[in-house]
Amino acid sequence: MEINQRFMKPIIRYTSLVFLLFIFSCNEDDEDFSGTGTVNFSLEELQEVENATNALAINIGVDSFNHAGGTISVNISGATYGTDYETSAGSDNFTLEVGQGGLVTNFTLNPIDNDLIEGNKELTITLTEVSGALQLGENTNLSFTILDDDDPLIAAVGFENATTTIQENATASTVINIPFDQETTNGGTITIEATGDAVLGTDYTIVGQTTNTFTLTIPANATNASFEIQAIDNTVFEADKSIVFTITDASGGLNIGTIPQLTVSIENDDSPPNPVIDFDASNTLTYDENAGTVTLNFELSSATTAAATVELTTSGTADASDFNFGGSTANPYSFTIPAGSTSGSVTMTIVDDADVEMDETIVIDITNVSGGLDAGVNLQQQTYTITDNDMMAFNYVETFETTSDIAAIGYEVILITQDLPSGKVLKYNSGNNKYSDVDDVTLDSDSGIQLFYNINQNGEGIIDNMAISPIMNTSGNITSSIDVAYVTGPGNGNNAVVTFYWSETYNGSGTFVASEWTEMGTETAQDLNNEGLSSGDFKRKQFNFTASSNFYIAVRVNQTMTATQNKTQWRFDNFKVNNN
Repeated sequence: MEINQRFMKPIIRYTSLVFLLFIFSCNEDDEDFSGTGTVNFSLEELQEVENATNALAINIGVDSFNHAGGTISVNISGATYGTDYETSAGSDNFTLEVGQGGLVTNFTLNPIDNDLIEGNKELTITLTEVSGALQLGENTNLSFTILDDDDPLIAAVGFENATTTIQENATASTVINIPFDQETTNGGTITIEATGDAVLGTDYTIVGQTTNTFTLTIPANATNASFEIQAIDNTVFEADKSIVFTITDASGGLNIGTIPQLTVSIENDDSPPNPVIDFDASNTLTYDENAGTVTLNFELSSATTAAATVELTTSGTADASDFNFGGSTANPYSFTIPAGSTSGSVTMTIVDDADVEMDETIVIDITNVSGGLDAGVNLQQQTYTITDNDMMAFNYVETFETTSDIAAIGYEVILITQDLPSGKVLKYNSGNNKYSDVDDVTLDSDSGIQLFYNINQNGEGIIDNMAISPIMNTSGNITSSIDVAYVTGPGNGNNAVVTFYWSETYNGSGTFVASEWTEMGTETAQDLNNEGLSSGDFKRKQFNFTASSNFYIAVRVNQTMTATQNKTQWRFDNFKVNNN
């Protein structure tokens, strides 16, 4: 039996004889042909693709050989003989002979390939009549499906460009093109959603549409689609607006292509009545907690002709205990820019405390401007970060001397590509003087974690699992170390690769995602042997990295176990983490 995987539904093709189950009495006479054979199809349905290169044998079984033979009449309906299929009998209505004692007869059916895109052909093959020493059974109908292989052209649809610009005062509408990568045989629909800060009906219109989500109907054989947008002009000075068009669905003979989103910028054409104010893009955005008083600068488009009041609103993770404006903790905070000024500034004092805390942010928005200035359109918000200077020392070490279950102390073991028994993983192990001392790897301790596998126990396959530490609640410049030793040496079946990792993004899912882990280093038995380390000798692997948030460390063992690479054994001890 072959399974043809070209189709959603498996196609079962029988190219050899298919026999029914026959039950014989132990004293049945092999020379007795006086009985009656019951005729049946051994299957109820078959499928074959239109462009099959070999004819398919259709088998008809007889349940006993104690018969004198006869004939079976076959009729095929549901498609056109000579156009859709042919048979070895040369017709869609024919008779087959069954010889004395015969258990099976057959004919072949061969679909005829064409280049037409059409539906599948459903044939019904019926055993209509028998003669001689034969009788019809219960299974005399066989459904046979000829699957069309001429797929319609499915066009990928996407915008011509990812971005474009239109003018607010444009008098003509703008055509938005959606080219296809090829002609579509059947057409279909394209659903588009409009988002962004531009408002439909206020800032723009979509010709022929009244809502933000609309559908284009595409005819058969089309190669592109389009729609039109029109900007709405006003006399208000404001920031440029954007429309984000997204193809959210394509149906029928269409699917979504490589540029499913288009951002249209509507450029403002109105001048402000006054000079405008924005944050200075060159402002320093990160300060240590002990920075003291700092200056925040603002840019003006031209000199003011009258005094202006600027209101600042603050948000973020920092609060009034972390900063103030010249001693004021008011929110909003207002300050004045005198007439004739070409720039402005405020002073912000950062409060240094003794609290150990995460970095904090101050988000400042220009929320109101009055008098001789207007709000600008370029940079109305800036985010400032205060970095803590009170980091506490973090020292973690796990020697595995006070536990017999690593899960109980927060360690997790996950399978990666392993197909060998799930119990063959890194786990707690106790062995007198077989592990390394926490302070000196040349001295001994009694417990650690170990992985051992021998194919004589569970056969060939892949060992690939990882032991993950509890989460390390620290950040900054990190030093980490893990002690490692091989037991089965190179040349004795051990060619495993041991990999050490750390991760800020792993979330305890129990699933290994390579992009979530950063490799710190690797070891093999051969590497350690080349360094003069023998079986059971520990090496302290030390790593340095910078973490911006809490993280995990992990060790992974991976080996394909074969008849020659048949045994692997590794030991690990003393997981350490320190921030510097």
